[in-house]
Amino acid sequence: MTGRLLLAALAAWATASTAQAQIKAEHPRYCVMSVGPTQMMFSAFQENQTDEIFCRHVPTLGLTMIILDAQQVELRDMNIEIRVLRNVGQTDWRDDLDANTVAVLPPKKYLADKGTASFTHNFSKDGSYIALVRATSDDGAKEYIGQYDFSVGDTAGWYAVFGLASLVGAGCALAMWRRKRVGAAPRFAPDKPSPSALRQSS
Repeated sequence: MTGRLLLAALAAWATASTAQAQIKAEHPRYCVMSVGPTQMMFSAFQENQTDEIFCRHVPTLGLTMIILDAQQVELRDMNIEIRVLRNVGQTDWRDDLDANTVAVLPPKKYLADKGTASFTHNFSKDGSYIALVRATSDDGAKEYIGQYDFSVGDTAGWYAVFGLASLVGAGCALAMWRRKRVGAAPRFAPDKPSPSALRQSS
């Protein structure tokens, strides 16, 4: 029983530590989204709350600057439409597009100068979101779509993901440890006396 309590305590500690480390370790270079055959880097920054940069999870609500950096020159010549959508489990980004949109930048060549587009949105509700990028050429011959999933606030749910992963990992480690103990147990042939029998006979 004591061993189980210790294991649970270690798992809980690992959960919080891993989640905090993940949030602090996030950096835009790891937050890449595909936009058709091209790529962009997604990052989020909350100037009045922290100097950290986030991508998959923004820990608190409030004013958040979202930054998109183009990785290919091709995107600089295209008209870029950017939306932030509520992630309600839609199978297609076009489903209830206007109803799910919380922020939108109309089509424009935002990336023409430096290959970077940024805007600020005031997130007032915890939940999952989708950053949608729609890039189109001037003649309409090319259209690239990119989607990037991220969450804001709702840290309990964020930690729960790591908690589940930690518990699964701890369970696997415990199972392997038990197997090693069983495999390391001494085995005696039927025709040979065990050490305890030899001590009794002597």
